[in-house]
Amino acid sequence: MTDFNEQIRITTTGAPYALVAKANSTAISGLSKDGYGVEGRAHGTGVAGVSEAWIGVYGETSGGAEGVRGQGKGKCAGVAGLSEGGTGVYAESAGGQGIDAVHGQGKGETCGVAGHSEVGIGIYGKGGLRAGIFDGAVDINGYLRGMNATLGILEVNTVHETGGDYAETFASEDTFEPGTVLVIGNDGLLASCDTQYDTRATGVVSGAGGLNPGSVMESNPGSPHHVTLALAGQVYVKADPRYGVISAGDLLTTSPTQGFAMRVADRGQAVGAILGKAMSSLDGEPGLVRMLVSPA
Repeated sequence: MTDFNEQIRITTTGAPYALVAKANSTAISGLSKDGYGVEGRAHGTGVAGVSEAWIGVYGETSGGAEGVRGQGKGKCAGVAGLSEGGTGVYAESAGGQGIDAVHGQGKGETCGVAGHSEVGIGIYGKGGLRAGIFDGAVDINGYLRGMNATLGILEVNTVHETGGDYAETFASEDTFEPGTVLVIGNDGLLASCDTQYDTRATGVVSGAGGLNPGSVMESNPGSPHHVTLALAGQVYVKADPRYGVISAGDLLTTSPTQGFAMRVADRGQAVGAILGKAMSSLDGEPGLVRMLVSPA
């Protein structure tokens, strides 16, 4: 029978550890009737679990609460997972439909689950039926990618996109910087323009001027090089005003300057070679012009 009134206190001021326990199985076991099984308080790490071959910290519960809970009081993380070569935080659930492997609830103006990445994916979701279901208003800053026509089956009432255009990936002869004017080249691969009023014109590489696409349809071109081509909406295009000063409202077409657009001066020649309509002006040296994509 466990005596829950028995107390053992160990204090030290000189040694780095107050208690060292070694065993072939469990080194320290903490049992509590109403409080904590194990409590750690420190100016540094409260509880640290280090393992050379297995789990650093293991939490298990059968009482309906969390196996492991982290609560950050103040502007700090409740649970933080840092990894030098693997997964920072891993969650797995075998509870069936309706049971969350990861559940985040933000109280107030906070994120329930937040993912930040400088070079990779902030949050990755993979599902046999749906990669992600969003309930409420959704703000998308960057790319919205999907493996089918419904873009990953995004279920929302309203989508607020922060990008400027709708785009699709195409196979190309080379890599081209955003804003470059492209035409259909050899073997159907996209190439930069170098002729005025070129009826092979296809469009502009998306992403120039800090205006990223609102959504991207990935067609998996299966070629060494591919580009993201703006199909509709607003995009910045490289333009050369030396063939005619560009004013807002002017139609734009391909120019002899490689990869650049120019103002349409002869509408008869421009049939089938129009890229869009200028939404800003440009005079003097070549630069970027904001354009409404409207190929014709």
